[in-house]
Amino acid sequence: MFKEFEYWLSSTAVPMEDVFAELARYAEIYDRLDQHPLHGIEGRFLYRMKVLQTSTPMPLLLFLYGLHDAVLPTERLHQAIRAIDSYLVSRAILNLSSRDYNNIFRELVTVAFQQPERADEAIIEALAAMQRHHRQWPTDAEFRTALEEGPIYTRLYHHRVRIPLEALEDELRSDHTAQLTVPVGDHLGAKLTIEHVMSQSWRDNWPPLDDDPSEGYDPDELVHTLGNLTLVTARLNPALGNMAWDDKRQWLSEHSLLRLTHGTLLNPPPNSDISRWASAWDEHRIHIRGAHLASLALGIWPQADDLLASPVVAEREGKGRG
Repeated sequence: MFKEFEYWLSSTAVPMEDVFAELARYAEIYDRLDQHPLHGIEGRFLYRMKVLQTSTPMPLLLFLYGLHDAVLPTERLHQAIRAIDSYLVSRAILNLSSRDYNNIFRELVTVAFQQPERADEAIIEALAAMQRHHRQWPTDAEFRTALEEGPIYTRLYHHRVRIPLEALEDELRSDHTAQLTVPVGDHLGAKLTIEHVMSQSWRDNWPPLDDDPSEGYDPDELVHTLGNLTLVTARLNPALGNMAWDDKRQWLSEHSLLRLTHGTLLNPPPNSDISRWASAWDEHRIHIRGAHLASLALGIWPQADDLLASPVVAEREGKGRG
Protein backbone atom coordinates (compact mmCIF):
# COMPACT_ATOMS: atom_id res chain seq x y z
CA MET A 1 0.00 0.00 0.00
CA PHE A 2 2.82 2.41 0.82
CA LYS A 3 4.48 1.80 -2.55
CA GLU A 4 1.19 2.40 -4.35
CA PHE A 5 0.56 5.59 -2.37
CA GLU A 6 4.08 6.81 -3.00
CA TYR A 7 3.71 6.21 -6.73
CA TRP A 8 0.30 7.92 -6.85
CA LEU A 9 1.53 10.93 -4.87
CA SER A 10 4.60 11.43 -7.04
CA SER A 11 2.64 11.11 -10.30
CA THR A 12 -0.18 13.54 -9.48
CA ALA A 13 -0.31 17.26 -9.04
CA VAL A 14 -2.66 17.21 -6.05
CA PRO A 15 -1.58 19.73 -3.38
CA MET A 16 -0.41 18.03 -0.18
CA GLU A 17 -2.96 19.89 1.95
CA ASP A 18 -5.75 18.43 -0.20
CA VAL A 19 -4.34 14.93 0.30
CA PHE A 20 -4.31 15.36 4.07
CA ALA A 21 -7.81 16.83 4.02
CA GLU A 22 -9.09 13.80 2.12
CA LEU A 23 -7.34 11.40 4.51
CA ALA A 24 -8.84 13.23 7.48
CA ARG A 25 -12.33 13.09 5.91
CA TYR A 26 -12.19 9.33 5.45
CA ALA A 27 -10.70 8.88 8.93
CA GLU A 28 -13.79 10.60 10.33
CA ILE A 29 -16.06 8.35 8.24
CA TYR A 30 -14.18 5.30 9.51
CA ASP A 31 -14.60 6.43 13.14
CA ARG A 32 -18.33 6.97 12.69
CA LEU A 33 -18.91 3.45 11.42
CA ASP A 34 -18.67 2.12 14.98
CA GLN A 35 -21.44 4.47 16.09
CA HIS A 36 -24.21 2.68 14.18
CA PRO A 37 -26.65 0.92 16.56
CA LEU A 38 -26.62 -2.87 16.48
CA HIS A 39 -30.33 -3.11 15.68
CA GLY A 40 -29.97 -1.27 12.35
CA ILE A 41 -28.97 -2.53 8.91
CA GLU A 42 -25.53 -0.97 9.12
CA GLY A 43 -24.78 -1.99 12.71
CA ARG A 44 -25.79 -5.58 12.07
CA PHE A 45 -23.66 -5.77 8.95
CA LEU A 46 -20.61 -4.29 10.65
CA TYR A 47 -21.05 -6.72 13.54
CA ARG A 48 -21.17 -9.66 11.11
CA MET A 49 -18.04 -8.39 9.36
CA LYS A 50 -16.24 -8.63 12.70
CA VAL A 51 -17.63 -12.10 13.37
CA LEU A 52 -16.51 -13.24 9.92
CA GLN A 53 -13.14 -11.61 10.59
CA THR A 54 -13.10 -9.83 7.28
CA SER A 55 -12.15 -6.22 6.63
CA THR A 56 -11.92 -6.45 2.85
CA PRO A 57 -15.25 -4.59 2.24
CA MET A 58 -13.97 -1.55 4.17
CA PRO A 59 -12.58 0.42 1.16
CA LEU A 60 -15.94 0.03 -0.57
CA LEU A 61 -17.81 1.12 2.56
CA LEU A 62 -15.59 4.17 2.94
CA PHE A 63 -16.26 5.16 -0.66
CA LEU A 64 -20.04 4.69 -0.30
CA TYR A 65 -20.24 6.61 2.96
CA GLY A 66 -18.08 9.32 1.44
CA LEU A 67 -20.71 10.06 -1.21
CA HIS A 68 -23.06 12.94 -0.54
CA ASP A 69 -26.57 11.65 0.09
CA ALA A 70 -27.81 13.80 -2.78
CA VAL A 71 -25.74 11.47 -4.97
CA LEU A 72 -26.40 8.18 -3.17
CA PRO A 73 -29.53 8.38 -0.96
CA THR A 74 -29.57 6.47 2.31
CA GLU A 75 -32.01 3.90 0.91
CA ARG A 76 -29.59 3.07 -1.89
CA LEU A 77 -26.69 2.91 0.55
CA HIS A 78 -28.64 0.43 2.67
CA GLN A 79 -29.47 -1.60 -0.43
CA ALA A 80 -25.78 -1.85 -1.28
CA ILE A 81 -25.00 -2.95 2.29
CA ARG A 82 -27.73 -5.60 2.17
CA ALA A 83 -26.19 -6.98 -1.02
CA ILE A 84 -22.68 -7.15 0.45
CA ASP A 85 -24.08 -8.71 3.62
CA SER A 86 -26.03 -11.32 1.67
CA TYR A 87 -23.03 -12.16 -0.49
CA LEU A 88 -20.67 -12.60 2.47
CA VAL A 89 -23.06 -14.49 4.75
CA SER A 90 -24.33 -16.92 2.12
CA ARG A 91 -20.77 -17.76 1.11
CA ALA A 92 -19.79 -18.15 4.78
CA ILE A 93 -22.68 -20.56 5.46
CA LEU A 94 -21.57 -22.64 2.47
CA ASN A 95 -18.03 -22.45 3.88
CA LEU A 96 -16.67 -21.02 0.63
CA SER A 97 -13.23 -19.46 0.32
CA SER A 98 -12.61 -15.79 1.06
CA ARG A 99 -9.16 -15.74 -0.51
CA ASP A 100 -10.13 -13.48 -3.43
CA TYR A 101 -12.19 -10.96 -1.46
CA ASN A 102 -9.48 -8.30 -1.58
CA ASN A 103 -9.60 -8.32 -5.40
CA ILE A 104 -13.40 -8.54 -5.50
CA PHE A 105 -13.97 -5.51 -3.31
CA ARG A 106 -11.28 -3.51 -5.08
CA GLU A 107 -13.20 -4.17 -8.31
CA LEU A 108 -16.45 -3.13 -6.64
CA VAL A 109 -14.94 0.22 -5.64
CA THR A 110 -14.22 0.84 -9.32
CA VAL A 111 -17.76 -0.20 -10.26
CA ALA A 112 -19.27 2.15 -7.67
CA PHE A 113 -16.92 4.99 -8.65
CA GLN A 114 -18.05 4.76 -12.28
CA GLN A 115 -21.77 4.92 -11.40
CA PRO A 116 -22.10 6.66 -8.01
CA GLU A 117 -25.78 7.66 -8.47
CA ARG A 118 -26.73 3.98 -8.84
CA ALA A 119 -23.84 2.44 -6.94
CA ASP A 120 -26.19 -0.01 -5.19
CA GLU A 121 -27.50 -1.46 -8.45
CA ALA A 122 -24.02 -1.52 -9.98
CA ILE A 123 -22.64 -3.43 -6.96
CA ILE A 124 -25.53 -5.92 -6.99
CA GLU A 125 -25.14 -6.54 -10.71
CA ALA A 126 -21.37 -6.97 -10.39
CA LEU A 127 -21.73 -9.45 -7.50
CA ALA A 128 -24.41 -11.40 -9.41
CA ALA A 129 -22.07 -11.67 -12.40
CA MET A 130 -19.22 -13.18 -10.36
CA GLN A 131 -18.08 -16.49 -11.80
CA ARG A 132 -16.22 -19.52 -10.48
CA HIS A 133 -16.43 -21.21 -7.12
CA HIS A 134 -14.19 -18.76 -5.27
CA ARG A 135 -16.25 -15.73 -6.38
CA GLN A 136 -19.84 -16.63 -7.19
CA TRP A 137 -22.86 -15.59 -5.14
CA PRO A 138 -24.62 -18.81 -3.99
CA THR A 139 -28.09 -19.38 -5.38
CA ASP A 140 -31.17 -19.52 -3.17
CA ALA A 141 -31.27 -23.30 -3.67
CA GLU A 142 -27.65 -23.70 -2.58
CA PHE A 143 -28.14 -21.42 0.42
CA ARG A 144 -31.34 -23.22 1.46
CA THR A 145 -29.73 -26.65 1.14
CA ALA A 146 -26.79 -25.59 3.29
CA LEU A 147 -29.13 -24.25 5.97
CA GLU A 148 -31.69 -27.05 5.93
CA GLU A 149 -29.51 -30.10 5.39
CA GLY A 150 -25.94 -29.14 6.21
CA PRO A 151 -24.47 -29.96 9.65
CA ILE A 152 -23.52 -26.31 10.10
CA TYR A 153 -22.51 -26.75 13.74
CA THR A 154 -19.68 -29.11 12.82
CA ARG A 155 -18.96 -27.69 9.37
CA LEU A 156 -18.48 -24.06 10.43
CA TYR A 157 -16.68 -22.20 13.17
CA HIS A 158 -19.17 -21.78 16.00
CA HIS A 159 -19.02 -17.99 15.88
CA ARG A 160 -20.27 -18.24 12.29
CA VAL A 161 -23.16 -20.50 13.32
CA ARG A 162 -24.31 -17.72 15.66
CA ILE A 163 -24.85 -15.37 12.69
CA PRO A 164 -28.04 -17.04 11.32
CA LEU A 165 -29.36 -17.82 14.81
CA GLU A 166 -29.00 -14.20 15.95
CA ALA A 167 -30.44 -12.85 12.70
CA LEU A 168 -33.41 -15.21 12.89
CA GLU A 169 -34.16 -14.09 16.44
CA ASP A 170 -34.24 -10.51 15.14
CA GLU A 171 -36.48 -11.49 12.22
CA LEU A 172 -38.97 -13.27 14.49
CA ARG A 173 -39.47 -10.18 16.64
CA SER A 174 -42.22 -7.71 15.83
CA ASP A 175 -43.42 -4.33 17.02
CA HIS A 176 -45.51 -6.18 19.61
CA THR A 177 -42.57 -8.17 20.99
CA ALA A 178 -41.14 -7.09 24.32
CA GLN A 179 -37.88 -5.26 23.62
CA LEU A 180 -35.22 -7.34 25.27
CA THR A 181 -31.48 -6.94 24.87
CA VAL A 182 -30.58 -8.11 21.38
CA PRO A 183 -28.43 -11.27 21.52
CA VAL A 184 -25.33 -10.00 19.75
CA GLY A 185 -22.15 -8.20 20.59
CA ASP A 186 -19.02 -8.95 22.56
CA HIS A 187 -20.65 -8.35 25.94
CA LEU A 188 -23.43 -10.80 25.13
CA GLY A 189 -21.40 -13.37 23.27
CA ALA A 190 -20.39 -15.01 26.55
CA LYS A 191 -23.99 -15.13 27.78
CA LEU A 192 -25.79 -16.77 24.86
CA THR A 193 -24.52 -20.05 23.53
CA ILE A 194 -25.60 -22.53 20.88
CA GLU A 195 -27.82 -25.32 22.18
CA HIS A 196 -28.61 -28.63 20.46
CA VAL A 197 -32.28 -29.33 21.16
CA MET A 198 -31.84 -33.02 20.39
CA SER A 199 -28.58 -33.60 22.19
CA GLN A 200 -25.36 -34.45 20.42
CA SER A 201 -25.35 -37.63 22.53
CA TRP A 202 -28.96 -38.26 21.58
CA ARG A 203 -28.78 -42.03 22.03
CA ASP A 204 -28.62 -41.61 25.80
CA ASN A 205 -32.13 -40.23 26.33
CA TRP A 206 -33.86 -40.04 22.96
CA PRO A 207 -35.84 -42.59 20.94
CA PRO A 208 -33.99 -44.09 17.96
CA LEU A 209 -34.08 -41.91 14.87
CA ASP A 210 -35.37 -43.32 11.60
CA ASP A 211 -32.22 -44.35 9.77
CA ASP A 212 -33.75 -44.52 6.31
CA PRO A 213 -31.10 -44.25 3.57
CA SER A 214 -33.78 -43.04 1.16
CA GLU A 215 -34.14 -39.84 3.20
CA GLY A 216 -30.57 -38.91 2.31
CA TYR A 217 -29.35 -37.78 5.73
CA ASP A 218 -27.21 -39.15 8.51
CA PRO A 219 -28.97 -39.13 11.91
CA ASP A 220 -25.73 -38.09 13.60
CA GLU A 221 -25.47 -35.09 11.26
CA LEU A 222 -29.15 -34.16 11.63
CA VAL A 223 -28.59 -32.96 15.22
CA HIS A 224 -26.09 -30.39 13.90
CA THR A 225 -28.48 -28.82 11.36
CA LEU A 226 -30.15 -25.43 11.79
CA GLY A 227 -33.53 -26.99 12.58
CA ASN A 228 -32.13 -28.50 15.79
CA LEU A 229 -30.24 -25.45 17.07
CA THR A 230 -31.24 -22.52 19.26
CA LEU A 231 -29.61 -20.04 21.63
CA VAL A 232 -29.60 -20.26 25.44
CA THR A 233 -27.69 -18.59 28.25
CA ALA A 234 -24.27 -19.93 29.15
CA ARG A 235 -25.62 -21.00 32.55
CA LEU A 236 -28.62 -22.82 31.11
CA ASN A 237 -26.63 -24.69 28.46
CA PRO A 238 -24.76 -27.12 30.78
CA ALA A 239 -27.87 -27.57 32.91
CA LEU A 240 -29.80 -28.85 29.87
CA GLY A 241 -27.03 -31.29 28.96
CA ASN A 242 -28.41 -34.51 27.50
CA MET A 243 -31.88 -34.14 29.01
CA ALA A 244 -34.75 -36.02 27.44
CA TRP A 245 -37.21 -33.85 25.52
CA ASP A 246 -39.93 -33.62 28.20
CA ASP A 247 -37.48 -32.21 30.74
CA LYS A 248 -35.67 -29.99 28.24
CA ARG A 249 -38.97 -28.57 26.96
CA GLN A 250 -39.96 -27.59 30.51
CA TRP A 251 -36.61 -25.93 31.22
CA LEU A 252 -36.66 -24.01 27.93
CA SER A 253 -40.24 -22.91 28.53
CA GLU A 254 -39.40 -21.60 31.99
CA HIS A 255 -36.06 -19.94 31.28
CA SER A 256 -35.86 -18.91 27.62
CA LEU A 257 -37.22 -15.52 26.46
CA LEU A 258 -36.21 -15.86 22.81
CA ARG A 259 -38.70 -15.97 19.93
CA LEU A 260 -36.35 -18.41 18.21
CA THR A 261 -37.19 -20.93 20.94
CA HIS A 262 -40.81 -20.09 21.78
CA GLY A 263 -41.94 -19.25 18.26
CA THR A 264 -40.46 -22.16 16.30
CA LEU A 265 -39.49 -24.81 18.83
CA LEU A 266 -41.88 -24.95 21.76
CA ASN A 267 -44.70 -23.91 19.43
CA PRO A 268 -45.16 -25.03 15.80
CA PRO A 269 -43.81 -22.88 12.97
CA PRO A 270 -46.39 -21.78 10.37
CA ASN A 271 -45.49 -24.59 7.95
CA SER A 272 -46.20 -27.37 10.47
CA ASP A 273 -48.80 -30.06 9.79
CA ILE A 274 -48.16 -31.89 13.09
CA SER A 275 -50.76 -31.92 15.84
CA ARG A 276 -49.48 -31.75 19.42
CA TRP A 277 -46.22 -30.27 18.15
CA ALA A 278 -44.49 -30.00 21.54
CA SER A 279 -45.25 -33.56 22.61
CA ALA A 280 -42.05 -34.83 21.00
CA TRP A 281 -38.88 -33.68 19.25
CA ASP A 282 -37.85 -35.88 16.35
CA GLU A 283 -36.36 -35.80 12.88
CA HIS A 284 -39.64 -34.78 11.22
CA ARG A 285 -39.99 -31.75 13.48
CA ILE A 286 -36.33 -30.85 12.94
CA HIS A 287 -36.86 -30.86 9.17
CA ILE A 288 -40.03 -28.74 9.38
CA ARG A 289 -38.43 -26.18 11.69
CA GLY A 290 -35.26 -26.13 9.54
CA ALA A 291 -37.30 -25.45 6.39
CA HIS A 292 -39.13 -22.59 8.09
CA LEU A 293 -35.93 -21.01 9.43
CA ALA A 294 -34.23 -21.39 6.05
CA SER A 295 -37.14 -19.56 4.37
CA LEU A 296 -36.78 -16.72 6.86
CA ALA A 297 -33.02 -16.61 6.23
CA LEU A 298 -33.60 -16.26 2.48
CA GLY A 299 -35.62 -13.13 3.26
CA ILE A 300 -32.90 -11.74 5.50
CA TRP A 301 -30.18 -12.37 2.90
CA PRO A 302 -31.94 -12.10 -0.48
CA GLN A 303 -30.53 -12.83 -3.90
CA ALA A 304 -29.59 -10.17 -6.44
CA ASP A 305 -32.88 -10.37 -8.39
CA ASP A 306 -34.92 -9.77 -5.24
CA LEU A 307 -32.75 -6.83 -4.22
CA LEU A 308 -32.96 -5.24 -7.66
CA ALA A 309 -36.73 -5.69 -7.65
CA SER A 310 -37.06 -3.87 -4.31
CA PRO A 311 -38.33 -0.31 -4.75
CA VAL A 312 -35.91 2.43 -3.76
CA VAL A 313 -37.53 5.65 -2.61
CA ALA A 314 -35.46 8.73 -3.38
CA GLU A 315 -34.06 10.46 -0.31
CA ARG A 316 -34.45 14.19 0.05
CA GLU A 317 -31.33 16.30 -0.31
CA GLY A 318 -29.48 16.84 2.91
CA LYS A 319 -26.11 16.92 4.47
CA GLY A 320 -23.49 14.55 3.17
CA ARG A 321 -22.51 11.49 5.17
CA GLY A 322 -18.85 12.35 4.81
